[in-house]
Amino acid sequence: MTVEPFWDFSVRTYRVDSVAQACLSLQDDCGVDVNMLLFCCWFGLRAGRFDDTLFNAACGFSDNWRENVVVKLREARRWMKHTGCQTLPMTADPCGELREQIKQVELTAEKLQQEALESLLANRLPGNSLDKDIIVDTASNLSRYFDHIDQALSDEVLRKLTIIICAAFPGASRETVTATLNSG
Repeated sequence: MTVEPFWDFSVRTYRVDSVAQACLSLQDDCGVDVNMLLFCCWFGLRAGRFDDTLFNAACGFSDNWRENVVVKLREARRWMKHTGCQTLPMTADPCGELREQIKQVELTAEKLQQEALESLLANRLPGNSLDKDIIVDTASNLSRYFDHIDQALSDEVLRKLTIIICAAFPGASRETVTATLNSG
């Protein structure tokens, strides 16, 4: 089975209706690293369930990268959008242009994060070929990640994860995804 690169998988998934909103809500309300959330899905497709070594390496790198690079860029961009460009003693145009440049740098930082995560699988053979296993393994990976960030899988979180998983795996039925997430 050929699996698309992680970045392509993420872009395709993120573009599906309601996914961006679900991801951003989980990011802002629950502290989710969207790249790790998507990595849990892609890894479920590409290789199955996380083993301890890979999970710890992925979280260690991502937690550090997110905190020291991505979040700082996002905070600066959001501050400029909501406060800074309106209150600084400069015209809005140069401030808005800088904000757009920061947005592009933030996107580049997220792509670098995804490339680093994908590189953790460099020597692994594909390990998942059954649709049922992909959903079960993805649910397991997501559950493990949510435990890592100490975030409960509330009904609202499960609803958002169902949206994301159904977009990531277009052949998956909403009922199967919901049942699998609820059983974990």
